[in-house]
Amino acid sequence: MRAGRTLGVSIAAAALVGTTFVVASPASAATCTTTALETVVIRSATSTGGTALAQLNKGQTASSPCTMYYNGSYTACGITSNRWVKVTRSGVTGYVVGTCVLTS
Repeated sequence: MRAGRTLGVSIAAAALVGTTFVVASPASAATCTTTALETVVIRSATSTGGTALAQLNKGQTASSPCTMYYNGSYTACGITSNRWVKVTRSGVTGYVVGTCVLTS
């Protein structure tokens, strides 16, 4: 029975390749503050190919729904990851690379 469950999980995981994963905290309705540790581009999608909408300069803050998004590998601020953070600043909502920001 265990082998059957493992195979089922593997098949389900294979079917999700290329899908954006969202991980919300228990208080996902809460609002967090995201601070840029380096200058980052706010993009339209969780991808380095997403349209650049604005920029969050080092030290600037933006509001965030305390939710992490996982999609597409990138290297930024010396770290390879696939974690993105949704932010809103000056009326612009988009996604920034999660390795160059601190969300609290």
